[in-house]
Amino acid sequence: MNNMLMQRIVDEVILRLEQRAKKTLTLTVSQLREASVHEIVHQYASLQIRYVDLLLLRQLADNETSDHAALHIHEALGWGMHIQLSLQSHFLNAIKLQALTRLPLTWCDEQGQPIYLHHNRLLSYADIAQRCAGIVVLQRKCCVTALAREAAITRNIQLIRQE
Repeated sequence: MNNMLMQRIVDEVILRLEQRAKKTLTLTVSQLREASVHEIVHQYASLQIRYVDLLLLRQLADNETSDHAALHIHEALGWGMHIQLSLQSHFLNAIKLQALTRLPLTWCDEQGQPIYLHHNRLLSYADIAQRCAGIVVLQRKCCVTALAREAAITRNIQLIRQE
């Protein structure tokens, strides 16, 4: 194989990888159950899953793979995909915060506003300073410093404490 052909192959691979890096696939949970993870991973760099239900959230938190959607999410994470889950904000009190914060997922509500899961017992200014507008979900016994509360108000961040 000569150098020109090798360079053309390398350029084509780089072009396809750059195109893939810009592509996001948006699916519902039912569409994800029917999808092929290998096709998704090969064509898209990130995956957005809309209308996530509590059953799927519990399966993800408990590391269960009995449901195809949970299995597909774990497989996609294994391939290094960026995954964003969109859920209804009234589910925020019912999710297993400790277990879900360990997963490399990003979260948003039904309007696309970012959701940040905070699993520590203390919410400080440093935790709020790196965030922009959105929702921060806190444990029931989380202590919020006065400076953090003030910064949250200034940055238009809603603090939701689990019950």
